[in-house]
Amino acid sequence: MATQQETKRCRLSIALGLLMISGGCAGVDSARLPKKNLGESVPRFGQNSQPRAIVADSPFQLAGHRSDRDPTSSLEMSDDLRTLTDQVETTLRQSSSVALVHESPRRLEAGEHALPLASPREWPLADHSPLHLSPPQQVEVRPAQLDPSPSQELSPPHDATSQNRVSSLVTRSITESEMLQWALAQSPVLRPLGLRILEAPEAAATIFDRSITASDPFFGPQAALAAFDSSLFANATAQNNDRVFNNATLGGDVQELNQDFVNFNAGIQKRTYSGATWDLTSRKQYDGNNRAGNRFPNYWETQLEAGVRQPLLRGAGKQFNSIAGPNAQPGFNFSNGILIARLNDRISEAEFEVAMRRFVRDLYTVYWDLKRQYRSYESIIAARDLAYRTWQSALARREANLDGGEANKEAQSRAKYYRYCREAEIALGGGDSQSGLWATERRLRRMIGLPSEEGQLLRPADDAVAPEFHFDFDSVFSRALANRTELTKQSLKVQQQQLKLVASKNFLLPQMDLIGRYRLRGFGDDLTGDGDRFSSAYQDFFSLEHQEWEFGLEMGVTAGRRQAHAAVRNATLQLNKERSLLAEQQRTLHFEIKDAISEVHSAYVALTFSKLQFEAAQDRLRSSQVLFESDKIQIEFLLDAQEELLQVQRQYAADLTRYSLSLVSISAQSGTLLQDIGIYLQNDSI
Repeated sequence: MATQQETKRCRLSIALGLLMISGGCAGVDSARLPKKNLGESVPRFGQNSQPRAIVADSPFQLAGHRSDRDPTSSLEMSDDLRTLTDQVETTLRQSSSVALVHESPRRLEAGEHALPLASPREWPLADHSPLHLSPPQQVEVRPAQLDPSPSQELSPPHDATSQNRVSSLVTRSITESEMLQWALAQSPVLRPLGLRILEAPEAAATIFDRSITASDPFFGPQAALAAFDSSLFANATAQNNDRVFNNATLGGDVQELNQDFVNFNAGIQKRTYSGATWDLTSRKQYDGNNRAGNRFPNYWETQLEAGVRQPLLRGAGKQFNSIAGPNAQPGFNFSNGILIARLNDRISEAEFEVAMRRFVRDLYTVYWDLKRQYRSYESIIAARDLAYRTWQSALARREANLDGGEANKEAQSRAKYYRYCREAEIALGGGDSQSGLWATERRLRRMIGLPSEEGQLLRPADDAVAPEFHFDFDSVFSRALANRTELTKQSLKVQQQQLKLVASKNFLLPQMDLIGRYRLRGFGDDLTGDGDRFSSAYQDFFSLEHQEWEFGLEMGVTAGRRQAHAAVRNATLQLNKERSLLAEQQRTLHFEIKDAISEVHSAYVALTFSKLQFEAAQDRLRSSQVLFESDKIQIEFLLDAQEELLQVQRQYAADLTRYSLSLVSISAQSGTLLQDIGIYLQNDSI
């Protein structure tokens, strides 16, 4: 019995010696792990590491707070494992006569291996093209243990495992501030997530939208004001008439009429906000003919005429004309009213602000998703390297004919290694219904307006916030009611419908217009000059002897007024609809604020447990490695510990992203996201 135990200890010592010489997994050499792991270490909870709670109305009031480092430090050799390694080295020095003999196919000297156990970091760097696995080397084994078959390809393909492909490339660190500056400066088109610019370019928001609405020549504010502008007109005509009349009386006592006639007209017309129309016209006429009863063979006539038409019922008043505009008809949405046009302009501004806030929120989403994918990829690389060393340990145990080196255990560790190789490629290129790091990096480039490739990889430089934040619901909800642009936009629509209802009721009134006209005339042989009466038209004009006036009322009404009643009914329904939508928006906002605050709390709790879970998984892996090398547990438990650590690291990265985005969501839901990060929209559309 003692002899068997001594033989087993001798075999274990030799196997550990082989692993140390070949760079295997007898001890986890921290120098062989990736230079940059998922992140830096985080102090254990309970050792002055508990973040303090911060109360804030907005998460962006915490500018300058950075997160604690990631709890993912490289594994170091434990004291038990170091003691075990020292014992193995002593045993090797005292057992120089011990040789490892393989019955088939040949002898191996101490330290010699059937497999090239090169470190993964010594293999050539793979490019970005799809992987092409080289045929693995065949290992000859004893027929009593394994049957040679294509499935027993034990040698690692040198181009399947490489160094960290991301760390080998040139990266360009980008902060949140730089991301926002580039995104707002590179292009006039906003590029939120989900934008299908090729299929539906009309759905894209641009910086030109507000100016286009304001400068609309038919329905914009300037077009509405143009209806009240003064209009000038002038015309001049000259005629030469030569007519023969059958009845001389019709020709002015002449059978054949010869006439030279010249007419000059000039005037101005103005429509006022009260609905009145004013006009002032000046006329000059010259007439020279051969009529027998003429006092002068030719004469001049001058006139000055002023007129007004003022609605008294329908279409009267500044309020109606500001809403509906001149010449309005019921049922035409009063698009020419100055008040309606200005509200349309403000609605356009609100829509652009909503689009800008959505775009900025999507930028943060992609930024932190890219940060998560970098962390996840580096976690997979660390797990892959660790799985490789575990595989090599199983191979060495099999060569030494020790427990833990059975064919199924070696194959299990090998399968785990290749699985991580595949996951590393999926993390980069995407697959299994998930986008990879390359695609997310290109998506960020597209959103901020950079070329798809420029020889550098964008890498988020900012760390996630770690302190806990508490938000008061009443305070956040009050800020949201005052600042949420969607509510502002809907309130403007309610105002529009209120104005339209007022204008629609005006069309129920009958038309009654007050009209007036005044005319001053002058007649003379010449247009200007001095002399007797009628020697000059201007002289007679300024004598004020020929004045005319007209005054009256015009009235009209449509029987039944069906169109007007339908317009009032429609405007009332539209107003009720917009008010109901506004109330529902406020109610929905109440729930969204509740959800956002709850999400912050839930995300922080999940992040806290992720940190604690990582510490436990890290301790489990350390102890599992020691127990496995001491033949106290099977390889399944070690592989499971490695898998758990990888999943915990990836979950921690996801929880960090979730917590960061939950704080962004609070600011977005309260409507102050743009103000919190220093983005202000300037209205230079008019």
